[in-house]
Amino acid sequence: MTVLTLLTNVGLSCVITLGWCLMFTLPRRYVGLCLIMTALGYITKTGLLAVESHLAVATFFGAMLPSFLGVYFAQRHGLPPKALIVPSVIFLMPGIVAYKAMVSMVQIGYFGFSMELFVLMMTYFFEAIFVISALVLGLSIPGILFYRRKPIV
Repeated sequence: MTVLTLLTNVGLSCVITLGWCLMFTLPRRYVGLCLIMTALGYITKTGLLAVESHLAVATFFGAMLPSFLGVYFAQRHGLPPKALIVPSVIFLMPGIVAYKAMVSMVQIGYFGFSMELFVLMMTYFFEAIFVISALVLGLSIPGILFYRRKPIV
């Protein structure tokens, strides 16, 4: 991946984040923090995919870095952490994998059942489930660590 492609993809991810910041009516001065967290999360995910890590693992670490930063910035500025974290990790949703699972399901309905299409559909379906689970875990770990009422030990 070239630097120009990486910057283009980071910019497009930031456009997604900007839209979600507007939808969450985040104050203007905090939108820049969300965009920085988005860029760092995308670079983390892309870097892990470049070293041939699994998509779910890359998504987990790509979600965990903005989550830790979001908790830090939220405590520093007195904001609810989800107001910063959620817009900055929306770009990690597994759109293409989920779309391929749905297309495979439609093909089974259109062409009739075949084991190859069923295996393909289930492969994409489980990959989408694992990516969504990694995203949820990456979002929740910083909250679990920093907002506990009882000590861990």
